[in-house]
Formats: sequence, C-alpha cells, structure tokens
Amino acid sequence: MFDTVNFWIDRAELSGVSPFDVLHCLSEITERQNDRGYSCTGKAGDYTVNVYETGISLKGSLAKNYYGDNLHTLRRWEVKQAIEQLSDNLHIDIGTAKINRLDVSTIIQTKRPPSDYYGYLGSKPHFERLQSTPDTLYYNNNQRQIIFYDKTREATATGVEIPEILQNSNLFRYELRYIKRLNKQLKTDLTAAKLYDVEFYRSVIGSWYNEFKAIQKIKKQSFMIDNINTVKEAETALFASLLQQAGQSGIDEFVNDLKAQKRFGSRSDYTKLRADLNKMAVAKNGNKSDLIKELETAIFNIARYAR
Repeated sequence: MFDTVNFWIDRAELSGVSPFDVLHCLSEITERQNDRGYSCTGKAGDYTVNVYETGISLKGSLAKNYYGDNLHTLRRWEVKQAIEQLSDNLHIDIGTAKINRLDVSTIIQTKRPPSDYYGYLGSKPHFERLQSTPDTLYYNNNQRQIIFYDKTREATATGVEIPEILQNSNLFRYELRYIKRLNKQLKTDLTAAKLYDVEFYRSVIGSWYNEFKAIQKIKKQSFMIDNINTVKEAETALFASLLQQAGQSGIDEFVNDLKAQKRFGSRSDYTKLRADLNKMAVAKNGNKSDLIKELETAIFNIARYAR
C-alpha cells in the first residue's frame, strides 16, 4: 500500500563506492556546478535520481516504478520485490536507504463518484481541511497530509491508461502522506528494508485506518421531532439540519469569510466558532450517511486484511 517513497542513501552506506558510480545506470543526465559542489540529476524508471558528493537522493513512486502505474496497490511482499528491483537497476543496496517521504494509499471502488462522499467528511483535530477542487479533498498539518481524490479523473487527465478491470468504475483514492520527521512520527529508524517488515507494515496500515477514523463524519439531516419540547430545541434542531446540509465546506467557507473581514477581535474566536459548528453538525440528531458507512466498511476491511 505504498506509493511515493523518497530515499536518501548516504555516501557512508555505499561501502566505499562513489555516489557518481550510479550515473551509468541513469538516463536523461544533467550536470550542475555551484557553490555546493558538483552534482548530477538523471532518471531511473519513475525515479528522479539526484547524485551529490555526499550521497544519492531518489524521488518517485515505488508502485509506479514496479507496476508501470500507481493504480495497483503494493502488498508487503511486493514492496520487498520493488526495492530489490530498484537496487538491481542502480547496482547499489537500497535496503539501507533512509526514507524521507512515505505515502500510504490505495484505491477503493465506490458506488458513487468520490466527490459525493466529501460533504460527509468533516473536520479533523490538528488538521486544516481544504477542498481545492470538486474532485480533491485535503487535510493538512505540518508533518503529514491526507488526501482524497478521484483517481479515474486524475488518470484520464494525465494520460494514464486505466486497466480494463477498473474501467467504468468509481475509483476513490485515499492517501496518507508522511512528509516530515518520519522517524518521530512512526517511532522507528525508517529504512527501505523496514518497509516490508511485518510488524512495521501492520502498524503503518493501522495508522492509515486510524487517521480516517479520526475525521468527524457529518450526519444526514433528520428531525428528531419526538425529542423537541421547547422553542429553543426546535431552533437548534433546524440549525443543525441546515449545517448538515451545508456540509463541512459550508462551515469552512462561512468561518473563512468572517476571518477575511476581521469580524472578531481574537483569532481564537474563529477557532471556537468552527469547533462549535462542527460539534453541532455531528450531533446525535441525524443518521450516518450510507456513503460514509460504505467508506468506513471498505477502509476497515482493507486495514484488517492488508498483508
């Protein structure tokens, strides 16, 4: 379930071999000379390889390098094969390389287009929610990123051929991207060989599941008339229903508009307002959407049976 995996191989890990010895394995080589010294950039499959006097940087998709596309999911034993393949292609041992970016992801075939699900995915503690396009939803913080997007549309836009078995399907992509301080987040000294370790693999897939679970889910609007006994309760029920119809995007847009006009004197007031509205949107009134139930079941089963 790994897609983008970026590696750094320190010169000390090359057993006395110069980093520049990999150049004969690369294509499209360019050279640079600046204050930092001499360096080269080339291609090895899907990977962009930067070669410095101090070591080698590899940036790309491990899945795409192995399969030719990233529509398929790399299982644990295939991760091992993919790393061995990359090692063979470069004639160096990638197993000891440090990891400085890791994307955990897979495709879920859904009943509806991915964008139909986004309105039910609410806020997440310590993350900023951002729907940049109708097809893409981000949750950002300074160390990792969650992204949901329409893989069918993305593949079509970039000219990637969709396998026949996946054609005419709604392909919902869920990625968890570790982009900074990976060792601290994952509580391990993360190297390439660690990626196919059984315990680590299970742990990181569990984290992938838990990150989705921690996202607040917006419920379908539903009036619980039997529980309304006062005018205030009726007003609250109606307001909660309207919030649920607006979805998380409606809440975010409202708060951001207030912030842009500097309506409050303290930044904490916007945070409190957003939290209060989010709490109301996911209150007990209403029922969980069938779309969210579908996603929760699919993601739970992927995490449970990932091997």
